[in-house]
Amino acid sequence: MNQYGSQRSCLWGFIVICMLALVGCQDKEDSITTSPTSFEPKTSVTVQATENPTGKIVGQGSVHIDELEKRRIFVYLPPGYETDNERYPVVYMNDGRNVFETNTSSFQKEWKVERVIDQLITDGRMEKVIVIGVDASDGAKRGEEYVPFLDESIPSDGKSAEEFTRYFIETVIPYVDGTYRTIPDRDNRMIMGSSFGGVQALWMGYHHPETFSSIGAVSASTWVAKGRLFEELAKEKEKPNVKIWLDMGYAEGMLIEPLVDILKSKGFEYGQDLFFQMDILGNHDENSWSRRVHSPLLMFAGKAPEQAIDLVVDDSLMIFGSDSSYIRLNPVASMNNGMDYSVSDLAEYKVLNPKVGQVDTAGIVIFLKPEPLDVEVTYQGITVEYKVDYDRLVRILKNKLKSLVIEEKDSSIKILLKPTAESLKATTKDITDIAILLESTGLYTIEEVREDYILLALNTK
Repeated sequence: MNQYGSQRSCLWGFIVICMLALVGCQDKEDSITTSPTSFEPKTSVTVQATENPTGKIVGQGSVHIDELEKRRIFVYLPPGYETDNERYPVVYMNDGRNVFETNTSSFQKEWKVERVIDQLITDGRMEKVIVIGVDASDGAKRGEEYVPFLDESIPSDGKSAEEFTRYFIETVIPYVDGTYRTIPDRDNRMIMGSSFGGVQALWMGYHHPETFSSIGAVSASTWVAKGRLFEELAKEKEKPNVKIWLDMGYAEGMLIEPLVDILKSKGFEYGQDLFFQMDILGNHDENSWSRRVHSPLLMFAGKAPEQAIDLVVDDSLMIFGSDSSYIRLNPVASMNNGMDYSVSDLAEYKVLNPKVGQVDTAGIVIFLKPEPLDVEVTYQGITVEYKVDYDRLVRILKNKLKSLVIEEKDSSIKILLKPTAESLKATTKDITDIAILLESTGLYTIEEVREDYILLALNTK
């Protein structure tokens, strides 16, 4: 069994512990917020992409809805499409009903992709593209289409997703190439999705590089099938010729950074054909995805990022498993092409008060004293001084530990292992191992480990 397979036995039995994905972006009171084929489209609704968030006057694309084999296909055509004879690259997106219009979305939220693209085109950052939002089936059928692994909790059988992939490649893409003026080759196709749709986009794009050149996996539900996605991608022998964008919001409580590491081990080069952002304010919703969708779009149809023009730093306390529990700095670089992505492994760190703590080359923080840690973070000539607030992290930890079965007295916290393990569907050893590992952050000291409890003393002095 490879290392990711062995991790599953320790980690995914209690992924519910994601409620302890403690984020550094919490507020002051510690609460976070093919060959073309001819088809006859059946058009139902047409709307104009009129609103734009910056207030600038922009060229407006248009959005309408086609019907293909009883499935809605939401179509964005760029400004000038109706009057020119140009051909365009295509961005395909899962969960099409949520891509453009609030009145068709499942949760009264939408990505505002048409407005984002209109603005990027106006600003000269992105070439014109067609966007195809392929609608998902309703209810449980969506999970079957999107999740390529057996998981009774969704439910998904792993086989229906294969059928959906064939439908996508053999029906949807030929329909689009036959109906609209696309550039019908893999270099000019991107697949993107979020949540279950992010899993589907990553899985389909990774295994069909002859069809897609770029993948956007936004807030991908990596927990499905107990993290099977990690294990299966770790087994892959060859690196496909694709670019991949990954991201996640801190508040979502889902593992994503190990996936970045797996892809790098396959030969992907970070900042060239692999990009990742940990969104300090991100939740699992369309509003968050709208805020960062410009980056994968620019990866596909914009200029390559060359130079950072700004750097914003924050930190997070993550508690997931034996290799994914830590305090980490999250520097996000804004690049000259308009993309924003995390550069934790690329930045340089200089601790200004080294008696207080340490920061390694990956941005992992270890406190030696219960005091604020001052760090200079540098990337591509931009230096930002950042203060890691020790007291805030202790308050966050103390508050979130209340979600477990504990007994609290002053600065001591007793985690009752058996009821906690039962509530999290974990083993007592799992919880004990994580508690011991996380002690290295310097936030607490383990005073006692027994069969039925662990006693922690918060380091407040």
